[in-house]
Amino acid sequence: MLLTVDNMNVYYGAIHAIKGISFEVAEGEIVTLIGANGAGKSTTLKTVSGLLRSKTGSITFLDKDIGNVPPHKLVAQGLAHVPEGRRVFLQMTVEENLEMGAYTRKTGADSHMEKVYALFPRLKERRRQIAGTLSGGEQQMLAMGRALMSDPKLMMLDEPSMGLAPILVDQIFDIIKDLHKAGTTILLVEQNAQMALSVADRGYVLETGKIVKSAPAKDLLNDAAVKAAYLGG
Repeated sequence: MLLTVDNMNVYYGAIHAIKGISFEVAEGEIVTLIGANGAGKSTTLKTVSGLLRSKTGSITFLDKDIGNVPPHKLVAQGLAHVPEGRRVFLQMTVEENLEMGAYTRKTGADSHMEKVYALFPRLKERRRQIAGTLSGGEQQMLAMGRALMSDPKLMMLDEPSMGLAPILVDQIFDIIKDLHKAGTTILLVEQNAQMALSVADRGYVLETGKIVKSAPAKDLLNDAAVKAAYLGG
């Protein structure tokens, strides 16, 4: 397994946000975590990427326990996290943002820049533009492109479609499919459960900090309870 999370418990002060969850991501998969707002999806990603700590259990990435590894070292080990809200450097150009994504690389940043521009032609057109002047969709593309500059083994995407117009949501999910085809393993957190399950291999349903269901994505798309709760069925 590329990533194995075992018995994760996360607290915000006295609030027990994540309650003993376990899940896996195999190399080459798209795995999605779906659930309502506040279910613990973003907290899970933040804990995997070292921004928060689990009180118990273990997080194993590439056969190494990463439970106490600081976030910047995880990037160097091949784990990239595209946070909710994009978090691009608003005062810097598109190209400077992408260069920041390559800070762990000793060589090959230029060839990676070309790969990112091939995936996101819009970013190439706007490479000299200040990131703060980009649209929401372009900033999402930039956040994903910046993460790709580190050549990740696992890319974690937190709510990539949030706040985007439907046409841009389709574009972002087409790019996720392209990344997957090119060999990137993806752990996807997404409120748009229909879109997430349509591109994923497997899914986990989170409710109030617990995993209540896990199955192949196509089975979850056809599951009556999942449809009623998350797919507007």
